[in-house]
Amino acid sequence: MKFIKKYIKATVAVIGLVLFSACTDEIDLKIPYPNDITFNELTLGRFTYDIPSAPFEVGDSKSGVITVNVNNSGVDYSGFALSNKNFRSYPWDLSPDFAPEGGLTPDQVQESINTTAFSVYTNRVNTTENYLVGNTTGDNAYFTLAEPGIVEHVLVANTSYNYLLASYGSILSEDVDPVTQEYLLTGGKRSNPGIANDDTNFYGVFTLPGIDGTLRTIRLSGTELLAKYEVGDPIGKEAGITAGEDARSTFIASNPDSTSEEQQAVYDAAYNVAYNDAFEAATDSIHKGYVKLTIEGSLSGSVTGTIDVYLAIRPNVDPAYPEYSYILNDWRNVDLTSLGTVDKVLFKMSSDYVDNEGKMVYPSLFCLDGIRLQ
Repeated sequence: MKFIKKYIKATVAVIGLVLFSACTDEIDLKIPYPNDITFNELTLGRFTYDIPSAPFEVGDSKSGVITVNVNNSGVDYSGFALSNKNFRSYPWDLSPDFAPEGGLTPDQVQESINTTAFSVYTNRVNTTENYLVGNTTGDNAYFTLAEPGIVEHVLVANTSYNYLLASYGSILSEDVDPVTQEYLLTGGKRSNPGIANDDTNFYGVFTLPGIDGTLRTIRLSGTELLAKYEVGDPIGKEAGITAGEDARSTFIASNPDSTSEEQQAVYDAAYNVAYNDAFEAATDSIHKGYVKLTIEGSLSGSVTGTIDVYLAIRPNVDPAYPEYSYILNDWRNVDLTSLGTVDKVLFKMSSDYVDNEGKMVYPSLFCLDGIRLQ
């Protein structure tokens, strides 16, 4: 009997040891300790940015190693720059109300624009320290993995440049031109967005040139209104004129002694109702306004999959998610596991707000951080 008890105890001990060993191996394999690539080990002055002269390697044996691409001609860049700026408002020195006496040189204007172009837009003060600013021109915004693997997720965000242009446009005041959908340089003064200050001495009209160097870039919601106006206005006018003339004729027949002012009032009322009804009917299906980041994975030159992330979108633009309506104002975690095993991740941007040549009107810029490799 004692022998049996000892045997049972010994057997249980051996089984327990085997199970403990097996469980330990499984945990090591399936739950690796997360170690994101954050770029914080790279040296960068506070509230500054830097465009590297060549592709650079980041990461280590714990996080994995990637090579970040950059194409820097010395004049312009595509690919990725490094930044830790977090300026979220219109540049003060570009405002006609706060510009320095004598104005700015072209280089000073560009540097003021860069204050927003190389800043991440976040709801509160950014806490991620260093991050990348990607320029997707020429398909140069990509990173490669030292060893093929799965990218668990990345963090993406808007630059302040894109956020401000998509939210308000190149001009910000209290008044909008209904035809062009541009805020007016001669409009009323208002506070600079992102700055909590009720002192009206700091109210003004603010500007931020678009990538074409002009102040013609408009807010994203305005692009939808312009698209509707282009289609609906001639149809609405035709319907309005017909309804107005019919209403005036009927009114005159019933009221031969009526004044021209009374007749015009009847015309105007009928015109407005018919115009609005025809306009709505003609434009009900027109939905416009998005800025999209497409993330593409590839392995040995073959695409493994793509993931779309809206950096800005208007209601009903995406049929699958018609309720989407936002301009991204913070970091967003994007799961990339569906791309599978990859050795390269490429970022592209697109928008339905384009110029006559089909090029994006907004800058092809975005922010990237927190890359986690499995």
